[in-house]
Amino acid sequence: MTSLTKIWWKSNLPIYNISHSELYSKGITCLLLDVDGTLINRKTNSIPIKVKQWIKKSKEYFSLYLISNNPSEKRISSIGNELGLEYKHKALKPSKKNTLKIIKKLNRDKENIAIVGDRILTDIIVGNRCNIHTILVRKLNKNGLPIRINIILLIERLISFFIV
Repeated sequence: MTSLTKIWWKSNLPIYNISHSELYSKGITCLLLDVDGTLINRKTNSIPIKVKQWIKKSKEYFSLYLISNNPSEKRISSIGNELGLEYKHKALKPSKKNTLKIIKKLNRDKENIAIVGDRILTDIIVGNRCNIHTILVRKLNKNGLPIRINIILLIERLISFFIV
């Protein structure tokens, strides 16, 4: 993998199994959270209970912000409102413009920020381009469980070897 696709923490877990205290002990105080695939499956509007519980506990440790490439403001605002989080839809990741605007708005040191997502070619690359930590998580299925085999991620890993 190149520096653009370097993963700071490859959890191999769904987001709701990531330890808050372990992240916090690494100096993370702010999380930018991808939505589709990371918090919720693209094919449902129902946020899994485990995700809701993880978000609730996360608020005790971190500033949280949703950042999604999804073009539907209705979908992302609904999720943001349900979780009580600010959001950016149509973020255009891996373009760094919108991510840098969010970082500036949050007024945090970059070394204390991590982006959490399920995709290398969007979430991980934008995190590296913005000089923040990157956390790769397992994609969720419609039932809120981690998928076993993520074909897209396998293809992205192959592609990532050729990105300079």
